[in-house]
Amino acid sequence: MSEVSLKNIEICGLKGFREKQVLNLAEPTGEPGSGLTILVGPNNAGKSTVIDALSYFNKDAPPSFSVGNRNQGAGSRVNLKVTTTANKVQEIRTMAAGGSQTEMIPYGRGLLRGSLLRVPSRRYFSAHFGSSKTDREHYAAQWTTDRGPINIFTQRLFQIHKGPAQRKAFEAVLGKVIDPLPNWTIDLGEQGSHYFRFTSGDAYHNSDGLGDGIISLFFLIDALYDSKPGDTIVIDEPELSLHPALQRKIADLFREYASDRQIVCATHSPYFVDLHAIVNGARVARLHRKNDSCTISMLSKEAACGIQGLLRDRNNPHVLGMKARETFFLDDGIILVEGQEDVVDYPDILRLLDFKKPPGTFFGWGVGGASKMDIVARILSDFGFEKVAGIVDDDKKHLIPELQQDFPQYRFFSIPAANVRTKPQRAAQEAKPGLLDKKRKIKGDYVQPLRELFVSIETFFNTSEDA
Repeated sequence: MSEVSLKNIEICGLKGFREKQVLNLAEPTGEPGSGLTILVGPNNAGKSTVIDALSYFNKDAPPSFSVGNRNQGAGSRVNLKVTTTANKVQEIRTMAAGGSQTEMIPYGRGLLRGSLLRVPSRRYFSAHFGSSKTDREHYAAQWTTDRGPINIFTQRLFQIHKGPAQRKAFEAVLGKVIDPLPNWTIDLGEQGSHYFRFTSGDAYHNSDGLGDGIISLFFLIDALYDSKPGDTIVIDEPELSLHPALQRKIADLFREYASDRQIVCATHSPYFVDLHAIVNGARVARLHRKNDSCTISMLSKEAACGIQGLLRDRNNPHVLGMKARETFFLDDGIILVEGQEDVVDYPDILRLLDFKKPPGTFFGWGVGGASKMDIVARILSDFGFEKVAGIVDDDKKHLIPELQQDFPQYRFFSIPAANVRTKPQRAAQEAKPGLLDKKRKIKGDYVQPLRELFVSIETFFNTSEDA
């Protein structure tokens, strides 16, 4: 890996960061997703500020911070520090209290110059533009926090048109997200300016008529396709304007590229909370407000091991599903219950008890059984959730003392019955042969018929309506 791969960044005094906070970044090991750092949390918690802070170290000169970007509670001083995996350190710090000017110590330019590229959340450019090209390093150094159009990106479009090899490399990555590939080009208007032309069937759109999703997608693919091992890519809200199906595919791309690159992704979408990447070493940080300061709480290795165990639970595959991952973006007030029946029944019980609304948010579809409540509680504790309550059935109340000891900040309760629902006794079920044996291998007699079954489905899906 490149010596400029990042180990961590310290942030103090920038926008909402009144107290010093440290973000430890995932370091790529060759495993898919191992270099992915995922930032989650509610709005106004500091995720975009972290993206900005990292990007300042890719500049030719230290930035200036306006009064609105300096936290008054931190003495109106900004102090940022990055440490690389080669233990090189660089600081950006305010030169005088109450002033906008900073110094970069050491070096005359950013330590990450040429190796870090930032993709902002607002991804668009002017409909009409001139003709010029730019390489990745120059483009990466030109980003700005202004909220206007990113017109330098049009130079990247010309760069892709530089030759067949360049376009082929770009579309090889784009084709992993959109199939079939869109027909796009750069055209010249009658007034002498260029525009982005996108053709679909007999119709075409120019830069004005394109959907925001296509434009956003081109920004994201451009950030990946010509990156090199050891590069750092920081992306703010990759989900914006993208259909959930495209979000899934972009998340898959992030996992692929994060095997030997660092990708830092600030998101509001549970599609980008990549659990399999976490098992491979990805880091997850929840940003939230505490004592009127942006706070970073990181998932521990112990909790990551717990996630691996939950993913292997074939009987409860929903425990860390999409509904559960949505929890990571909430402020606080989470209720843990044993299973999916509880999540369905407790809201009805609350209505019968004349509660106008539940006192908190029920976690996903349950924790997969009372014995797994400690795993989910550990995840929420690492993420800095302060208000979490757990409810177990009466026959599992013996688990409460240990849970309360391990998580003294939370509260655990048992209901006065063995289950939420009354269940009749069931006769023993007769054995049913399955497709898989005890080692989860397909039984020999089933291999060919299964193959034919899925080939038939594949053929059906790939047959056009006109055939």
